[in-house]
Amino acid sequence: MKSTTIGGTTGTAVHDPARAHVNWREVILFVLLAFGLAWGWSGFWLLPYLGDLFTQTTTPTDMLGRLGPAELLPTMLTPMIAALIMRIFVSKEGVKGSLGLLRSPKYYMAALAIPAIFATAVVLIVQLLGLGEFRWSEATWFVYLMLLVIALPVTLFTFGEEYGWRGYLLPLLLAGLNYPGVNIFLAIIIFTFVTVALSFTYTWFYVASSGSVLVAAVFHASTNQFSDTFWVPPLLSGVNPFAPSLISAVLIMALVVVAYRVFRRPVQVKDPESFIHPKLDGTRQDWVR
Repeated sequence: MKSTTIGGTTGTAVHDPARAHVNWREVILFVLLAFGLAWGWSGFWLLPYLGDLFTQTTTPTDMLGRLGPAELLPTMLTPMIAALIMRIFVSKEGVKGSLGLLRSPKYYMAALAIPAIFATAVVLIVQLLGLGEFRWSEATWFVYLMLLVIALPVTLFTFGEEYGWRGYLLPLLLAGLNYPGVNIFLAIIIFTFVTVALSFTYTWFYVASSGSVLVAAVFHASTNQFSDTFWVPPLLSGVNPFAPSLISAVLIMALVVVAYRVFRRPVQVKDPESFIHPKLDGTRQDWVR
């Protein structure tokens, strides 16, 4: 381990964290596999509509109604399938210790509650900036409770993304499922920026919970439920479809700057290899660690 001194008046020595070896061949293979599975599944169902998708300048507004959740939700599982193929047949580290179920309840509570607070803060900023109008009278405590409850079964699908890699970017954007009725290329650019910003929060939950994919999946599910409900009509009206996403991304990046620049709190992972090869004890609990 190499020791370095980072600038400041305290003269405190800070140790570089140990670095895990990255097998780029496996990384590239996983990316190709995840994209291939996602595009293959989505492309099969989108095939009858490809003519419209590639000739229009804006994304469709009715694709969700045409296809339905049964055709779309399995796309979220393709990164997990890619990861399982890699774990079993390529890198061969197996699936034991890859779930991350046995974690403190505080991580699961935070993963559920923080998106509710964050989504509310975003619509508040949108309204303060005069970009849209939010129906606060309809956002009752029952709505919050309902979304929290719904987030639990939705975790089954977001787990599919978090377990592997969120490799369904292009198919969902072209179909207008994230931003319906907008310019296709602008949707791709903004969604990429928002995805990168959100990755900071997902990664923080994953690292803070000692590599729990399930905690990250709960956070992902709760984020989806509250953003998909609070940032669109009928609760939020008269707003550009990109506004809430951009405000959320900028807010996240600002928080990252505050956390890591102002307070100078670098990411410290004592044993990064444990995220790749978790410690097992040969018991049944290895399957849910």
